[in-house]
Amino acid sequence: MKILHTADWHLGTFRSPVKDGVNLRTEDTKRCLNELVRAAKEERPDYSLISGDVFHVGRLWSERCCEEIITAIHYIRELAMVSGQVVVMRGTPNHDGAGQFNVLGEMFADSRNVHIVTTPQVLSFYDADIAVLPGFDSGIYRTKFPGLSKEDENAAITNELANIVTGLKAQCRQDKTSILMAHYTVPGCNTESGQTMMMTQFEPVIPQEALLAADYDLVALGHIHRPQRILSNSWYYSGAVNAINFNDAGQERGFWLHTDLPFGGWDSSFIKTPIREFKTICLDNEDISQLNAGAVDMVATYKWRGEVDDKIVRIHYTCSAENSKALNTALLEKELLDDGAFMVWEILPEKIAEFANRQELANTTDPEENLIRYLEEKQFPQEEIQALVLKARPVISEAEAGMTAAINTGMFEPVEITVRNYRNYEEEHFSFENISFCTINGQNGAGKSSLFMDAIIDCLYEEPREGELTGWIRNDEKARSGAIIFTFRIGEKTYRVTRTRARSGKGTLNIAQLVDGDWKDCSKERYNDTQQEIVDILGMDSLTFKSCALIMQDQYGLFLQAKPEERIEVLGTLLGLGVYQAMEKIAQDKAKTNAAKNRELKQEIEIHSSTISQLGNPDEALAACQAELAGYERSLQAKIAERDHQKLILANQQAAAERRTKLLASITTLQSKKAATEQNRDVQQAIIKSSTEFLDGRNEIMEKVAEYNSMVEKEKTLAAETALYLSKKNEAEELARQAETERLNIDGYAAKIKQKEYELILAQPTEQASVIREKAAEYERKKAELEELQEKAVAYQQAKTEHSVAVFHHDETAGKFDTERKSLDEQKKVLEKKVEILGESGCVDIDNAHCRFLQDAIEAREKLARFDVLYADIAARRDCELAKSKQVVDKKYAEMHAVGFDAAALTVLQTECAALFPYASQLETIKQRESKIVLLKADIENLRVNMLEVETRLAAVRQRADAAAQERDGYAKSFEEHTEVESFILMLKPWLEKEKQLSVEEVRRTGALDRVSELSAEIEDLDREIAEKQTEIGKEEVAMCGIEELTGAVAKMNAEVDAVSALVREQQMKLGALRQKSEQAASLKQQIAALNERQTEYAKEASDYEILKTAFSQNGVPHQIIRSIIPQLGATSNTILGQMTGGKMGVDFRLEKLQKNGREKTSLDIFIEENGKPALPYLSKSGGEKVKSSLSVILALAELKSSSAGIQLGMLFIDEPPFLDSDGVEAYCDALETIQGRYRNIKIMAITHDPTMKARFPQNIDVVKTENGSRVVY
Repeated sequence: MKILHTADWHLGTFRSPVKDGVNLRTEDTKRCLNELVRAAKEERPDYSLISGDVFHVGRLWSERCCEEIITAIHYIRELAMVSGQVVVMRGTPNHDGAGQFNVLGEMFADSRNVHIVTTPQVLSFYDADIAVLPGFDSGIYRTKFPGLSKEDENAAITNELANIVTGLKAQCRQDKTSILMAHYTVPGCNTESGQTMMMTQFEPVIPQEALLAADYDLVALGHIHRPQRILSNSWYYSGAVNAINFNDAGQERGFWLHTDLPFGGWDSSFIKTPIREFKTICLDNEDISQLNAGAVDMVATYKWRGEVDDKIVRIHYTCSAENSKALNTALLEKELLDDGAFMVWEILPEKIAEFANRQELANTTDPEENLIRYLEEKQFPQEEIQALVLKARPVISEAEAGMTAAINTGMFEPVEITVRNYRNYEEEHFSFENISFCTINGQNGAGKSSLFMDAIIDCLYEEPREGELTGWIRNDEKARSGAIIFTFRIGEKTYRVTRTRARSGKGTLNIAQLVDGDWKDCSKERYNDTQQEIVDILGMDSLTFKSCALIMQDQYGLFLQAKPEERIEVLGTLLGLGVYQAMEKIAQDKAKTNAAKNRELKQEIEIHSSTISQLGNPDEALAACQAELAGYERSLQAKIAERDHQKLILANQQAAAERRTKLLASITTLQSKKAATEQNRDVQQAIIKSSTEFLDGRNEIMEKVAEYNSMVEKEKTLAAETALYLSKKNEAEELARQAETERLNIDGYAAKIKQKEYELILAQPTEQASVIREKAAEYERKKAELEELQEKAVAYQQAKTEHSVAVFHHDETAGKFDTERKSLDEQKKVLEKKVEILGESGCVDIDNAHCRFLQDAIEAREKLARFDVLYADIAARRDCELAKSKQVVDKKYAEMHAVGFDAAALTVLQTECAALFPYASQLETIKQRESKIVLLKADIENLRVNMLEVETRLAAVRQRADAAAQERDGYAKSFEEHTEVESFILMLKPWLEKEKQLSVEEVRRTGALDRVSELSAEIEDLDREIAEKQTEIGKEEVAMCGIEELTGAVAKMNAEVDAVSALVREQQMKLGALRQKSEQAASLKQQIAALNERQTEYAKEASDYEILKTAFSQNGVPHQIIRSIIPQLGATSNTILGQMTGGKMGVDFRLEKLQKNGREKTSLDIFIEENGKPALPYLSKSGGEKVKSSLSVILALAELKSSSAGIQLGMLFIDEPPFLDSDGVEAYCDALETIQGRYRNIKIMAITHDPTMKARFPQNIDVVKTENGSRVVY
């Protein structure tokens, strides 16, 4: 048995060059499928199994879908022509749509050997049972397991799949080969990334235990694109037939051919398909600099030239932000295509380095940590930073206590929404609990945006798009009022907002929190205060919410169209920076308080100073002492000044000595550098010599290349005739084979005719046929009589049996009573023996005896007295029963003789029939012979007609063969000459590489010559610098002359200074006695000093709080946080926008500081960049460019909020973006998938009409119009 096992064809239209309206990547897939069909024609498999994902995108009917279905039908038919049976199984619904498989089912409904399977079942064939388990629709299973989490739901579906696998095996026959086809993950397989898939909580899987228990002979799997055998079992993933994207780079693609072995098991061989290769080129900052400088050819030579031919290429680069902005990706793409690349997939940065003298402050939400980093950046001393932080802690605590939103932390996620008389809806309720990654579908005007966007905005903020507060009430005369109830969670807390509005305009608003199972009212007395409470709980206003959580179709540019200052406010709200405004206000108030206290202390110091001045001058003795002391001090200062002057001269001479030492070391370093430069120059001169020698052979190279080109032209001339020769040669050989086949067919027909004629002679009738017919007729008559008599024999035997049974019953009855009487006799004998004891006991008073054995004897005597009655009863019953049974015996005997059976007559008939039976057999033989004669005559006639047709075909084939042979011989000489020319071309081909190397050597030689010149100039500079250093050494030696004499002079001056210092100390001791007279003045001065200290403290406090006020202001820590987050926001936006535009567009965020109303303000400007064009503001771009750029920024903001601390967004509801092409839609979906994959708890809901986009989402919701308003179907 041979089994061809394939899967994951993924027929569809991929990103690709288009030629003459044909998608060339689609042609790649067809080329792989052609290899599949070729192998099938060669191997002729008994079964061809296609294990799912025939199509790439499950979609509604369209022209593109029609082309894909036609392609699928073509290749399925090709397989059906060369396979015993073809089984096509549906894969996952987002790839194999229900509509597509319905069409396949209709197309092959009448096919005898093509089976289109969409539900689990077992297909039984003569030698195998194939259990088919197609891909599942999670919605079908979800109805069986409502209310489960994603992990629990996956576990439940996994268990269900295990039951189906074992259940299907139970339906397979034990004596036939059992095969399982499935389209699921099996734990232990290797994914496209090469990782072993063991984590099963992320998707439903088929457990290994289920496969081991079911014990299928072969498991043919689809879904994983990497071909593989799992463990050592007969479980195989066929893998995809074609490489789809860069995840498949470096991996084989193809299909399996399984052949069963005589003693069990499979001989499995993997057949590769001709896939197109993928090539990733990595460029660094230096490469990008060279490209920006115009050296494209040089970078191409060293990085990719000769390695990208006919490949799908992508560029990933790492560089500085400046280089990234300057890179011309369009020019780079053109260069790659000119160098032979099939297509350029993308040109994207892996990492763009941001060079800025700042620290990242967005990594923490702790205001204290952010303050420390801000102060460190402002280069405050650590002691001052610590003091400022101590002062800031109460400020931070007070501000956070006053912030309502500070109470709430964690994920903001919707729970449910209920509306009544809201826009299209009369009444509707929807729960978001099971939503993770979902599309919202429906016709225009059904109410998709109304329920999932407008209702949430109107409930939380009441900003109707009509502009009137009553605008959202349903347009129905019966609807006098409307209501919206929105329930959401923030971390562990659950809130419910209820908003109503009457047509009169009156409205109500309520906010409640779920506490211990009950709703606790959190509303304020006034309507506006309750609205502010909702905003405080959410921690964001409507502009922020609509900028990154709930994106309406007409508000894609909301953030980009906002004023630059408003963008800063949105970012501040997203990052939870509102607390800094409160901290700034608190710090400002504390600074004012301390400044006021400082002014009070200053007035008190002025009063004490005035009192000291009123005391007058110190006494005369103190003045004279001080004057004398001053004289000594002046003398001391003169000595010190003279000594210091000499010490300065000495220091200069010592410095000159140190400089001389450094100059000597510098000369040594320069001489080493010169030696290295000379060595480098020698290397460059060697390169010049090598390149020159190679270039000297230019003429020979060009001659060989010319000879090669000449041969190529000649080969082109001869190629056509060679092709004709090979064609005619093959045709002649094929016709010769056909002629031999036809001749063998003729011989076969002749042999068959001869055999049939011989059989016809043997089948002719004999002379005994009439006698046999008479005897056979007599046998039939006797047989009928015998059958009638045999029926009587059966009736007689039955009556005889019944008579025997009656006789047996009669005898059995008599025996029963005889046995009963014998039993009574035995009892009587026992009792009589006991009675005999009474006569032998010798007891005088037997009637009153108390011994046990005498009492038994007395009881026996009493029982014996009743035995006559017992005998009479048995006799009476015996006579009655025997009379009844005798009547039955007589009746059965009469019935037996009434049958009228004659055993002798039966024997006679049996003898006669046995004698006549051979004639009946011979009659059947005669009839078979007559039928055979008719068939033989018809066969002979058909064989003669067929042989005549074959003879006619043989003559025609021989005639065509002779003509083909003549034409072949006419081209034979050209063929031989062509072969010789190809041999010459092969020998001359290496000279082409040498020709390519000429330009490289030219560049090398030119570069080396330039480098030699540079190095020679560098050596001259080094010589000149060494000479200058030597001149400086001479000057320093002059400057340090006389250093020893000056050292002695300075030592003598030090002794003189010490002598005068002793006199000064003696005079100061006298002065100490006089100071006691100025105690009052000293006391006042001390008080002034204390007041000065307190004044300094208050001044310091005021200054510190001014610093904190500045730090907490918009231009302080908040500015630093926003500035640090801008590169992340830009990188995320540009990654998404690059995916949408193939790297051709980018977003540039620019922070600016402006003076407005006398205050410094921070603004955020946004410019859109496009290759080959200057950066322009957002509003100057076209509609499609606006949508793509704004969408990338929106998704980046959503990711920023989802990853920030405080309140994170657990929802992203987004309306369908307009003006996107197919690549833009794919990139848009990729970006949403990336966000959902990175933040698993975020609920993403996207409104769409695009089936391509719908197929990318595992969950789908439909909104339909009904007579009673719109309804949600899920």
